[in-house]
Amino acid sequence: MKKPLKLMEIVVMAMIAVVMGIVFTGVDAIYTPITTALGPIGGALLYGVYLISALIPMAIIRKPGAAIIGSLFTGIVNLLMGSPYGINIIVASLLQGVGVELAVAIWKYNRFNLVALGLGGIFATILVTIRDWFVFGLSEMGSMLPAILIVRVLSAFFIGGGLALLIATALRKTGVLKSLDKA
Repeated sequence: MKKPLKLMEIVVMAMIAVVMGIVFTGVDAIYTPITTALGPIGGALLYGVYLISALIPMAIIRKPGAAIIGSLFTGIVNLLMGSPYGINIIVASLLQGVGVELAVAIWKYNRFNLVALGLGGIFATILVTIRDWFVFGLSEMGSMLPAILIVRVLSAFFIGGGLALLIATALRKTGVLKSLDKA
């Protein structure tokens, strides 16, 4: 059984959230031009970037709740920085965190490789896409919908899961996470 989250781990998640909130503000700024230039497929290409706010805390902290807390913290930071998505960013953050938690729970929070994190990205994508169906009219995409979903899933697995794994592995190699690994 995993130990409960410690204050130090929550502080680390909050620090990651601030960085991710700033990154997302930048991604928000390029999302519309990319979608305008490349259509909905362009936006789907970036999709995995948004998932790393749930995936990185899970890959680093490796305890139940890390994905939900990390993602919600990032959503709040992004909202406070003027996210064009308003309160919907908090709903998406919660769904992303739940998706990642479900995937990692399959392996009882003991596997944090590309398969586990990529699957977390896919589960998060499924949950947020259901929300998008109702909130943002994803159902209006017609014949483009299958292509959008395929690109979202690939982006979630490789960009979301892959990037989170690369960042967590790089941080672990530097030794800055040594005190967290003992927690």
